[in-house]
Amino acid sequence: MIYKSYGDLTSHSYLRNRNAELKVDIATLSEELATGKKSDLVSELGGDFSYLADIENNLNRLDSQMVATGETELFALGMQSNLSRIQDSTQNMRDNIYSATPSMTSTDAQRFSTEAARQLDTAISSLNGWVGGRSLFAGTATGTSPLNSTDTLMTELLGEVAGLTDADDIIQAVKDWFSDPAGFDTAMYVGSTTDLTPVEVGDGEEVSLSLRADNPDLKHSLQSFAIIALINEPSLGLSHGTQIDLARAGGGELADSTDRMIDVQADIGFIEAQLERVNTRNVASKTSLSLAYNEIVLADTYETTTRFEASEVQLEILYTVTSRSANLNLVNYM
Repeated sequence: MIYKSYGDLTSHSYLRNRNAELKVDIATLSEELATGKKSDLVSELGGDFSYLADIENNLNRLDSQMVATGETELFALGMQSNLSRIQDSTQNMRDNIYSATPSMTSTDAQRFSTEAARQLDTAISSLNGWVGGRSLFAGTATGTSPLNSTDTLMTELLGEVAGLTDADDIIQAVKDWFSDPAGFDTAMYVGSTTDLTPVEVGDGEEVSLSLRADNPDLKHSLQSFAIIALINEPSLGLSHGTQIDLARAGGGELADSTDRMIDVQADIGFIEAQLERVNTRNVASKTSLSLAYNEIVLADTYETTTRFEASEVQLEILYTVTSRSANLNLVNYM
């Protein structure tokens, strides 16, 4: 049998080098356990970081788009909620007026007028609504409530219809004021005439929530309530017959307002569906990219722990061998 032996200097050098290697391994594995990340990405990627950089850029882009989508969803939800409040009011009052129309009295007309004045104030408050610190229907003037008060509107209308006694004439005067740029748009609308900039929510996809309080469909609801609210104005001195005629005609105007509001809500509903679809796609893309990123960057906890424990055991054995080698002498050998 052939025995191989090594000199003391060779053994000492081997033990010292092995000791250094194990300490480096333990330090590296300790860092990976503490951070959860691989310590040597250069070796992992073969020195080419372009793939990892591309993943990180795409993740950052998706994060930005998802934030934009979330904010836009909140804005659209705020719009939809406030518009629903107006639409419910126009529809309910329309139905009530239609129910009372066959036998309507001036008392009924006056009761509807009181309710219309209240709903007009609620509608203006809804169009002055805010969400997330931003005004919903003011265009780019998101720090401004877009409409003046109900009192301002009624004061302006009273000046327009003063002296009129026929229901058709009063209704036409109200409509003319609402459609005249020098009327409603000047006296009531104080928001921006510039639409909000479209928001990028996905690759090649933008969403535009450009609905403003001076939109003709939104103004129509205010117009309908205002026509009926004029019935009770004492300065007009309307006859009972004219009051009844205004209430009945107001019901028809409210029916038109309801249809217009439903169309506007449908448009926003399409945008909400688009946002949900885009968000679902973005979440799926982010999940896929995150898995790829984790595969490259993150350390396997189980594997790292196993290697760490194995290195510790090897170091302990090395210390034992080194200690025993250091205690060898001629007496112990004999």
